[in-house]
Amino acid sequence: TAAPVTTTAAPVTTTTAAPVTTTTVPVTTTTAIPDAEVLGNYVGTHTVSAMGSEVVYHYVLRFADDGSYSFHSIFVMSEVDYWFDEVGTFTVDGNTVTITPEGSDPVVGSVAVDGSLTIGIKASAMGSRTARTLVPSGVEYDQNYVGGHEVSAMGSLVNYHYTLTLGLDGTYAVYSTFIMSEVTYEFEEVGTFTVVGDVITITPDGGEAVAGTINADGTLAVSIKASAMGARALRTLALSALSYNVAYAGTHTVSAMGSDVVYTYTMTFDLFGNYTFHSEFTMSEVPYTFDETGSYTLEGAVLTTTPLDGEAVAGTLNADGSVTVSVKASTMGARALRTLAIPAPVEN
Repeated sequence: TAAPVTTTAAPVTTTTAAPVTTTTVPVTTTTAIPDAEVLGNYVGTHTVSAMGSEVVYHYVLRFADDGSYSFHSIFVMSEVDYWFDEVGTFTVDGNTVTITPEGSDPVVGSVAVDGSLTIGIKASAMGSRTARTLVPSGVEYDQNYVGGHEVSAMGSLVNYHYTLTLGLDGTYAVYSTFIMSEVTYEFEEVGTFTVVGDVITITPDGGEAVAGTINADGTLAVSIKASAMGARALRTLALSALSYNVAYAGTHTVSAMGSDVVYTYTMTFDLFGNYTFHSEFTMSEVPYTFDETGSYTLEGAVLTTTPLDGEAVAGTLNADGSVTVSVKASTMGARALRTLAIPAPVEN
């Protein structure tokens, strides 16, 4: 089975909406709620009729502890995937939550006794802002939860490495890889999931629902089947902002032999702690390539790469998802810290 390719829906270009009159959603409870309880993720969905068919919107509203928020919506129209993003700031006063989108007027909503949030959201670039009810969720969406374990098999230890990705549309995907008798194997599983409080339940396609937990530290304890023949067992997975088996890309220019040389390169990280690096450039109209392999470790935001037969160099996993790592772009080139990012998707 081929390793999964991370795909990102083609975005609908976000444009600044015309100023809107502040929308106030009536407060439905008089019970005071501490401001900190509003931090985190709220998710919701709704369906509208458009172009002769129904369009289902799925979205997440994220409140950060620095007073900023981000909103991300996905939907499919005429078999084309779209997304919409909005960012801004927010304030909380008891039960009242006020978001202020960049370039727009404030929008006022309220938190109910059950923790749900009712507030005006805009789910697409052309859509109107409408009050919707979102529920709190303790999981992160479209990011990798990573885990691993080892078992004895065929007289040796087999290390399993796997990722779990939760989609906004309520689907999940597990990708597992392991080496046995010097042969690399892969296994995939997909299905649906639900989150209610601190309980996460996954239902594999063609299988039965299995309940797990969202732990206080943000890890997930879920039932994982790491191979086609393996038994399902409860495993703990931790959130990782690093993307695996996906090419991070970068470029830089240097002056050499009286002209500018443009280096373009990619770096890919696998689940076994290895990386591959590939660089291309042209000098005096002659194309060149350079390749490097090595290992890496990730501790918090510190991403350390160690080239084969080289020395370890510490870099960073940045807040925007990019990586800053030690790059040697040619055989004779000097090693330097460079920033690489996963390329943005091409717009439809």
